[in-house]
Amino acid sequence: MEDLRQDEYVIFKNIQANWLRKFEGVGGKLYLTNQRLIFVPHGLNIQTDWVQMELWGMAKIEKHQTLGIIPNGIKITMESGEVVKFIVWNRSKIIREIIYAKRTDDIILK
Repeated sequence: MEDLRQDEYVIFKNIQANWLRKFEGVGGKLYLTNQRLIFVPHGLNIQTDWVQMELWGMAKIEKHQTLGIIPNGIKITMESGEVVKFIVWNRSKIIREIIYAKRTDDIILK
């Protein structure tokens, strides 16, 4: 993971996840800081791009069902309209942590 910014700290790290990028599930790990959510892919993937989302730019964070039936997804809609989906274990806890971090970030920014 890249260096942390000034006043940034890690809330959780190394959460196994798959980023649903079009038709491919890119395996990697999620990191949540007090400022952003970062996905770092494993080196064995064809697509090796990192994804980082600023907490302040998230408009909606919700549960998502993979293939319409498997309850293991997180769907994040950004203020820009971009939608990012991840497959994770224990999604309710992860969603709670993201929402809590986002609220804390929003309070600090105001």
